[in-house]
Amino acid sequence: MLKHMMASAFALALMALPAHAKKVTLASSAPNSGINKVFVETFSAELKKQAPGLELEVFLDSQLGAERELTDLVRIGETSIHMGVIHSSQYYPELDATLVPYLFQTYDGVKAFLAGPIGKKMEDALRQKGNAVTLGYYYQGARWTSARNKSFETVDELKGVKIRMPKIPLWIDIWSGLGATIAPMPSKEVFSAMQAGVIDAQENMLSNIWGRRIYEVSTHLIATKHQQSYMTIMANQNFWQKLTDAERTAVKAAIDAGTKAADAAATALNDKIVKDIVAKGVKLVEPKPAFREAALPVVEKASRAILAPGVWDEAVKASK
Repeated sequence: MLKHMMASAFALALMALPAHAKKVTLASSAPNSGINKVFVETFSAELKKQAPGLELEVFLDSQLGAERELTDLVRIGETSIHMGVIHSSQYYPELDATLVPYLFQTYDGVKAFLAGPIGKKMEDALRQKGNAVTLGYYYQGARWTSARNKSFETVDELKGVKIRMPKIPLWIDIWSGLGATIAPMPSKEVFSAMQAGVIDAQENMLSNIWGRRIYEVSTHLIATKHQQSYMTIMANQNFWQKLTDAERTAVKAAIDAGTKAADAAATALNDKIVKDIVAKGVKLVEPKPAFREAALPVVEKASRAILAPGVWDEAVKASK
């Protein structure tokens, strides 16, 4: 029903456009703040300059649904472009080692992995299973954890902490293996769940902790930095093929400009977000170095059980 209603709304919007305009819809569950805002604003401005015949509409912060719904919408062509994270857990969990917590300590390692043979297989899998073409990536920064009336610096202190996770099986396996109690839920429900005490903690990108005001219901900001998070920008294959060569070149150039601007802004914006959250009275917590060391055996065991043969070893090589 939701998809039929959205299809009708898009059709009406198309009728309202000038006859020469081509509709381009960009949808994401990401909030319109921080690094996401840098990407979208740069992409939008560049696209308008390079392809004035394309009319861009942007739907952020889950306006059209949660992320799994949005990956379905771009797959069936009800949206043109999607930027997201969890599609790999839907389509190729056996390939995406970039989702493995505590494996990659820098984004350079992630980029090396994505540029390698497994990254190419990931793009092929997205095309075949998600009906989408990979157009680019931009860095979001490391994922952190925020907590309400609880904190942890060691793996032992994590035991029993009820933490929200996206519905990514690998993450659920690893964090539960470390002793946490996992509560999967859509991102839009996190604020109220933290506020009501349904969960003790959540992990997220700093831009989401700030943009969705999760810091307001958190007492501690924990620098777990457990995963180097990035957004994948993808386009529905049918939409992409219907563009002219010149339009495809313009869209790709605009996306490249947006990803470059977002990557350049990521570190400074994230540093500012941490300072701003701490200024609101949230206590900054640094886990002990032994946390990662204690976590890695659990991480490797869970990862090897899900990843295809050779993927873990390729990721370790790229991460060095």
